[in-house]
Amino acid sequence: MGELRDARPLVITDDEDVLDDLLRIAAAAGVDVVHARAVESRLAWRAASVILLDARQVRGAVLAGMPRRPGVIVVAADEPDGSVWENCVLLGVERTVLVPQSEDILVAVLADSADTGPGGGRIVAFVGARGGAGASVLAAAVALAGLRAGLGVLLADCDRWGCGQDLILGLEADPGLRWTDLSAGSGRVAAAALHEALPSLSPNRRRSSGAVRGAGPGVLSVLSPDRDHVDGGPSPDALAAVLNSSRRAGELAVIDLPRAPDQVADQALTEADLVVVVSTADLASCYAAGRLIDRLADTGTELGLVVRGPSPGGMGADDVADALDLPLIAQMRPQPHLARDIELGRTPGLDARSPLGKAASTVLAAALRPGFAR
Repeated sequence: MGELRDARPLVITDDEDVLDDLLRIAAAAGVDVVHARAVESRLAWRAASVILLDARQVRGAVLAGMPRRPGVIVVAADEPDGSVWENCVLLGVERTVLVPQSEDILVAVLADSADTGPGGGRIVAFVGARGGAGASVLAAAVALAGLRAGLGVLLADCDRWGCGQDLILGLEADPGLRWTDLSAGSGRVAAAALHEALPSLSPNRRRSSGAVRGAGPGVLSVLSPDRDHVDGGPSPDALAAVLNSSRRAGELAVIDLPRAPDQVADQALTEADLVVVVSTADLASCYAAGRLIDRLADTGTELGLVVRGPSPGGMGADDVADALDLPLIAQMRPQPHLARDIELGRTPGLDARSPLGKAASTVLAAALRPGFAR
């Protein structure tokens, strides 16, 4: 996955004097940077380990709809005026640095940014067309498929009103961190430290239903809401920090989204490379999915569809995809006893040959392939 993204620091300025200063500072830090004259690419914005943004470009970044993310630093020769500060707040700028007075700060920031993984991580989000569509179960199964493939996987549960991905994977009693432990701040988070601190599965960890078997050395870590807090879900900044960490490390991040819009869901949608809408093959789900897609389409994120059977009225997966005008990623045949297996604590999607396991593998392949719909 590393070849898909350039994770080097990104310098955005059209001022040659500012560029000369920042290139000199980067050389002092021993870091190679990417230069852009304007804010244009959301891909580059997401992927960069840190962004040095000319103060005169802040308004352009806001107008371009760049998502809030950790590691955005505004650089200026003089103290910015009030309008720049207002746009910095909208953009979620981490700090403002005056050059050349605070060059040592930038040298430290750039040197720290060099301590990254290969980059190129992928982020896929799942949302159900309606309650009971199976989006959370499919998200868990895709995360397990990534683990079988030897990937590092972060399963980020953003549905604070759901049962919890830790429960679905049988990790609810694990003492690892939950969202409330991270929501107090954002900043940079090391992927390795996250995996150490979170409830996790590895190919060799056994459960009552058997081992998660895979050829690679991957690990699957789960970040879920805290059941002991009414509002135990993530903050937008905390979500951005962990997703940025996963992307920098070249890993797979799987997001379980709520259907209702909120700031966290909006943040996830701006970060995701692919949003998978999960629908059952019935008329009510088609109508619900249509309303959902109207909202999702406004984010500009790539959308795909998974249709789960059976169909009570004979509606096929292609019929659903045509009605919703979405590319069909996978269709899942009915899986006998799936609800009972989950009730008994058996990990969904553990068997790669099951209908759920096969659908998850197909979705994983789409998530790792940029531009799957094209």
